Amino acid sequence: MLDTLFMFRGRLRRLHYLAACCVLSLVVGCIIAGGFWIMRPPPGSGQVMRAGTTLLILAIPMLPSFWIGFSIQAARIRDIGWNPAILIAASLAIQAAAYLVPLLMPEGTTVEIIAKVAKAANIAYGLGLLFLPSNFHVPDSPSFDEQPTPTRPERVEASPARRLPSRSGATFGRRGL
Repeated sequence: MLDTLFMFRGRLRRLHYLAACCVLSLVVGCIIAGGFWIMRPPPGSGQVMRAGTTLLILAIPMLPSFWIGFSIQAARIRDIGWNPAILIAASLAIQAAAYLVPLLMPEGTTVEIIAKVAKAANIAYGLGLLFLPSNFHVPDSPSFDEQPTPTRPERVEASPARRLPSRSGATFGRRGL
């Protein structure tokens, strides 16, 4: 059981994806909480944490975590058998539309509809990544040796080309001098 749980081979199955997301969230949360704890103003000083400090504490661990998160999603999408570039780009486009539409049209039913569609798409995307079966079979053996390559059929050799007699007796290579 543990052998199949920890075999990676460049693919993320459902359990691997869930574990990777949980570990990433836990590590990033601890880093952010530690950053806020380290950068807090001294008690009784009357100072408050400024916006620049807060942004710095949030931005430093979040930028690498976005990259790691997209890499984890791309590995899982590839494992399902889909194209990660298209699916992640579509997900980002839906998110961008969900945030930009309220800025352009502050009120109305269109904003509510787009927000509901974006939430439904996010839920479907997350559940799809968690529950769709893999399109890749990881063998049960834990060895990382190279798999044997399939044998090729015998080569067919052509008969050598007929050489033309040279005009003079001395030759250099294929051409006579």
